[in-house]
Amino acid sequence: MNTVDDVKQKLDIVDVISQYVKLQKSGRNFKAACPFHSEKTASFFVFPEKQSWHCFGACGTGGDIFSFIMKKEGVDFGQALHMLAEKAGVTLIHQSPQNVKEQHDQHEKLFKINEVAAEYFHYLLLHSNDSETARQYVKKRNLAPKTVENFQIGYALNRWDDLSGHLIKAGYKEADILAVGLIVLRDKEGYYDRFRNRLMFPIRDIKSRVVGFGGRALDDSLPKYLNSPQTPIFDKSSIIYGIDRAQASIRQKDSVVITEGYMDTIAAHEYGFENTVASMGTALTSKQISTLRKLSKNVIFALDSDQAGLEATTRSILTIDEQIPKEHWIPWLEAKTYNELGKYEVQVVEIKDGKDPDELIRKSPEKWAKLLEASQSIIDFTLKKEIDTITRNKPGDKSAIVGKFLPILSQIEDPVRRAHYAYKLAELINLDGRSVWEALLNSVAQEKKHRNTKGTRKTINYAQQGDDSRRIEEYCLTLLLNFPDLITISKKIDINYFEHSENKDILLTWQTDTNMEVLVEKLDPALREYLNHLYVDNNYAYFVNW
Repeated sequence: MNTVDDVKQKLDIVDVISQYVKLQKSGRNFKAACPFHSEKTASFFVFPEKQSWHCFGACGTGGDIFSFIMKKEGVDFGQALHMLAEKAGVTLIHQSPQNVKEQHDQHEKLFKINEVAAEYFHYLLLHSNDSETARQYVKKRNLAPKTVENFQIGYALNRWDDLSGHLIKAGYKEADILAVGLIVLRDKEGYYDRFRNRLMFPIRDIKSRVVGFGGRALDDSLPKYLNSPQTPIFDKSSIIYGIDRAQASIRQKDSVVITEGYMDTIAAHEYGFENTVASMGTALTSKQISTLRKLSKNVIFALDSDQAGLEATTRSILTIDEQIPKEHWIPWLEAKTYNELGKYEVQVVEIKDGKDPDELIRKSPEKWAKLLEASQSIIDFTLKKEIDTITRNKPGDKSAIVGKFLPILSQIEDPVRRAHYAYKLAELINLDGRSVWEALLNSVAQEKKHRNTKGTRKTINYAQQGDDSRRIEEYCLTLLLNFPDLITISKKIDINYFEHSENKDILLTWQTDTNMEVLVEKLDPALREYLNHLYVDNNYAYFVNW
């Protein structure tokens, strides 16, 4: 991720523009009187899903978070980048062009090693005489041949140097194989293969590049599932298993189902639930949420029904929302609140009887579809789980529950929804609804007073949307950068067609001089990594040494 993307990921355009303009909710978007010209009827709109803004009035212009700051503060792109980076807590690292190129080349090498390893593991599963145990396990788990092929499932032989020997024979260096996490150094000297006698699951990023592996032990070895370590191209906290195959379906269905493990996701895809991904056995992180938010804001959690699955569910759900003061904590909810819930529609599938999604899906795909359809809202799920822990006829327990939930309910902006849950809470603990409602109104008043005296609390900000306009802009710039002869045609491009400020800045600068050395010098240093992505990362065969 380059610096510009990092800033956009951590800042929500609604939060930033709200500091300059009083925004009003308008459906899924926000509107206000345009801050750039006088008007009586609001024509200025902010679109959270695209992380963009547009004035439909006299201005007739729009853009992203950078263009708004540039226009409002009267600064250029570089200055806007520095201002927003400071607000987002992002440190701007000015890499030299040579360092950027070297890093890119190294990452490409590591991707290639992983791809070769994935192909080798897959070949071994299908054809090696030593893989019979693995093939029997695949048969036992009812994995169809097409599924094995689609997910490139493989097998690591029960040998200490099989994969490493294959990779070295293929011309790769020990240091690079170590860097990608496929071998482990011995205490004294030498190395050995990290994965042995394991069913192998290649882990791909959203661009379908193999970034790491998960290995399921086929004997009593621990851990049962072993993942690649942290590497320059693999960060477990940001990777979502199956996202490469699920992204199209997530967009089409406008919802994503999140499971816990590889087999859950694979089973879901095999039976047609292709909008399913896996958090790889951990609670969903803010980085993973940022990736999913680009595809859909309708989230269904379907983690295992054991205690670990429950804890992962609650931690994952509430990573979406911001932190609240410790005095408002509900311990098993990891100290989160719901005032950002409007940005997501979060549902939970409650799986009972100790089963996991893999087992349920294979036993009855129809029942699984009904479970997804019957998923309950996050607050219903939370109320039920918390109330199940108390004695409902004890006044002290009732008071404690109300005290825990009022700060949460008070931050729900929709008054109808707020009232619904207040009366539902009262019903669940056998209280008069009016008493809970009056307590809630008092809590709301206290919350407003707290905000007025201490200012609005900082909220978690979300990733920019990877929309089609960005991809089109990047493709256009890639062509121009690699084919300078297009300079004449480029003059006909209306800069207002570009929504993303960094792309506008690069285009305008390139139009003044197509020489790459001049372009690098003129652009803000923080854009060099992004420029390298446009110039090099798009399958063009040459690179100019800057």
